Formats: sequence, structure tokens, C-alpha cells
Amino acid sequence: MTILVTGATSAVGYFIAKRVREQYPKTEIKALSRSGKKVKELDELGISIVKGDLTNRSSLDKVLKGVDTVYNAAGEARDDIPKKLYYQVNVDGTRNILEAFVKNNGEKFLHISTVGIYGYRPKNQPIKETHPKKPSHPYHLTKLIAENLVFNYARQHNFFASAVRPPYIVGPRDRQVAPQIFDYLLRERKIPLIGGGNAIVSFVHHKDVAEALVRCGEIDKANREAFHVIGGTCTTRQMFELAGEISNKKPIFQEISFPLAYVAAIASETMAKIKGTKPKISRRRVKQFSITRVYSIDKLKEIVGFTPKYNVRATFQDAFNWMKEQKIV
Repeated sequence: MTILVTGATSAVGYFIAKRVREQYPKTEIKALSRSGKKVKELDELGISIVKGDLTNRSSLDKVLKGVDTVYNAAGEARDDIPKKLYYQVNVDGTRNILEAFVKNNGEKFLHISTVGIYGYRPKNQPIKETHPKKPSHPYHLTKLIAENLVFNYARQHNFFASAVRPPYIVGPRDRQVAPQIFDYLLRERKIPLIGGGNAIVSFVHHKDVAEALVRCGEIDKANREAFHVIGGTCTTRQMFELAGEISNKKPIFQEISFPLAYVAAIASETMAKIKGTKPKISRRRVKQFSITRVYSIDKLKEIVGFTPKYNVRATFQDAFNWMKEQKIV
């Protein structure tokens, strides 16, 4: 058996590759990379780098030759990019690797999706996997299209496919969510608390995402199914208070209404576009941290037999410890 992991140089992709190596110690495992350069952490796991690009269909045929199983963790999630880039990577890229996978008679395709596919204002919470999908942001929309592609190809070509839908993924190697949260505290900046900070936000540790995806690949009943993988929830106020306890810094809150925060985000995005920089705040993040969304993990427990191990405190503590080791803080 030969396994390919895409996105293995990202945080969640690395932990998937690591968990796959633990699960299959004697199996050949490859990691897709656009540069093809050796990666020390993956090399230490006995995982070889193969050069290829999801957006370059022809580059994938050789890469997928002889590959039985794909763990697809690659994707474009940044805020400050053109809409077309989400489509090029998340949609066209997924289609390209599926085409190469089918051409080379692949057997199992495990995919990382997102809970963002339900949109920002879902009703009847906690949300189950069958809930109506109403994504509004290009990232969430393209991830929904990609997930549908995976299951459609699986049905058409009769291969095993499963997907997990995580919320915010936090932990070691995280350079996006946790660093931004801790930066407010360590720099003693005022924290804009939208709507009193009462919105409930969900988090999951990278290791729990990796464990869930690997287990899905081992369970026959997980075929053609998608699962929420949620480690824990807290309000946005509690999130900053918890981060303050971990970093030994007292949060300085500045309450702000949703309309004002949204207008500020529009202004920030506009100025960033003019200056060619990253926005300090985006409309996407304002919505994510001001609107409650709670997800059920009953399906993951019942079918896959897995309950995430890391709660919110453990997840952020692990992320902060890694940041200190890397001298990010």
C-alpha cells in the first residue's frame, strides 16, 4: 500500500501525516509539495516529498501512480486573497487530484472539509451533518463544492470516501488562530468584544482532526459519510479569558456592537486592498466571532467510535507551549 498526504506542510496536514505514519509504520507514505524540497519534520517520520501542484493537473498523474489512499488536507483558507484563488485551489485542485486518483485506480480518499459550509446563521442547533448548507464566504462555498466533488466521484467510480468537518483548528504549528488571539494579550491591546462576547465558538485540536480522519478510513460505515469533529466550545469572552490565564495576562476588553464591527471590517479590508497589505479585521472574522454556532458530534461517536480528546483549555495550552518553544511569543 502507498499513501499520499496533501497539505502535509501545513499544521493539520503535518499531524495527519504523523498519525498516518503511526497507524501504518511500514507503509510507503508520500507528501505532496509544490516545491519538491525536502522537509525535515516529514523526513524524520520517513515520509518522502513528491513534487506536484493541485492546480496543475498534469503534475499529479505521476504523483498518484501506485497510490492507494489519499488524505487530502490541502486547501486555500486565507482572508486576503482574490475569490478566484479559492476556486483554483479548493475546487479545481480537488477535481484535479480526484481525476488523477481515479485514473490510477485509487481505493480510499479521506478529505478535510469545514463546518463553515452551513453558513453563519444556521437554525435548529446543535447542527447535525444533514443541516442545510448555506455558505456565503467564498472559502466556505468552495469547500462545499470540493466536498461534493469527493462524494460524487466516489459514487461514480466506486471508491471509499469520507470527510471530516472541523471548526477553528488550533494547536502546535498553528500560525493563524492562536497567535492572533495571544497577540492581543501579550501586547496588552484592547480586545474588541463584539456583542458582549457571548457568541459561542467551536475549536478542535490538530491531533483530534488527524485521529478522526484516520479512523474514518478504517470504518466501513464511514464510507460516503461526513462527520463533525469538535473538541470544545466557549464564548468569545471566555476564549480571551482562558488565553489570558494561560499567558498570565489580563484581557482588556472594549465592547463593540456588531454593526460597528462590521463597518470597521469593511474599512479595514478596503484600506488593505489599497495598500496591498493584510486587513487587521475582516467581515468573515467578525461574523465568526459574533454569531453562535454549535455542532453535534454524535455521528462521529456512534459510527466512527471516536470522541475528541482535547478540550478548549488543553488545545490553547498546547498551542501556547509550542509558540513559546518556537519563540513566536
